[in-house]
Amino acid sequence: RKWIDNESYVLFPTALGLFIVGTCGALGTDDLLACFVAGSALNWDGHYLRETEIRHDEVNSCVDVLLNFGGFMYIGAILPWPDFHDPTGTGITWSRLLVLGLLVLIFRRLPAIFAFYKLMPDVCTSWKEALFMGYFGPIGAGAVFYVEHARHLFPHDGEGDEEETNLVRAMGPTVYWLVLFSIIVHGLSIPALNIFYHYTGKAPIKDDAVELRRISMRVTPPANAVAGDGDTFIAYNRFSRHLGGNVASLPIGRSTTEDQGFSDDEDLGKGRPSQGKKGGLTWV
Repeated sequence: RKWIDNESYVLFPTALGLFIVGTCGALGTDDLLACFVAGSALNWDGHYLRETEIRHDEVNSCVDVLLNFGGFMYIGAILPWPDFHDPTGTGITWSRLLVLGLLVLIFRRLPAIFAFYKLMPDVCTSWKEALFMGYFGPIGAGAVFYVEHARHLFPHDGEGDEEETNLVRAMGPTVYWLVLFSIIVHGLSIPALNIFYHYTGKAPIKDDAVELRRISMRVTPPANAVAGDGDTFIAYNRFSRHLGGNVASLPIGRSTTEDQGFSDDEDLGKGRPSQGKKGGLTWV
């Protein structure tokens, strides 16, 4: 009914997250799980995502970057580096942690995804997509949250029996190592694959083109996108699929001559460039 102004609409996920964290903290329930369920319900049919794209929302992406940077800087600051190698105490060593990280990387998601991906045709349609989905399952802030929560459920170090004491001492370094291992492996996988595809001549997938309006002439192209006409980008291979429009008629690139036709944001309101007789640009 258009009762919600634009600022309140795009800030709704942030407000919802703060409300859930505060409410669940007061009630003593699992706020992380509650935020996950609320986020899934908010965009279950994709309507909210489509609406924010139409409104050219940049607020939620900025909030996401801010929280990610702050969260992972905090995780990096509290990593228990000395506890990663304690053969005489917990029995944890660098070699054991490395083997554990590789085993978790292989067996945590890949077998289940390969076994059931045919039951999810809307999510992945081939074994290659199943491999991608199974491999890129990073371990991050959620694991840190739950290991710190688990520490509160056990007696403090030295107050319980021997088994509880060993568990409390070992689970922290183990989980933090898995988070660090996941950040390094998954973080370096994208540039490594990009370099590999570049030198092997692997062409990117371009059968799901989406036309995105260029907000500013100075903005950098989004990931997997090329410049379209004067004020648009053509984005490919996106996780969110565009449901409207005919992608077959979208342009796949623009010449460098066209790029020189725009000098500032004010030019966007003056018209569209057209090709002259000698390849130059004239405004119409």
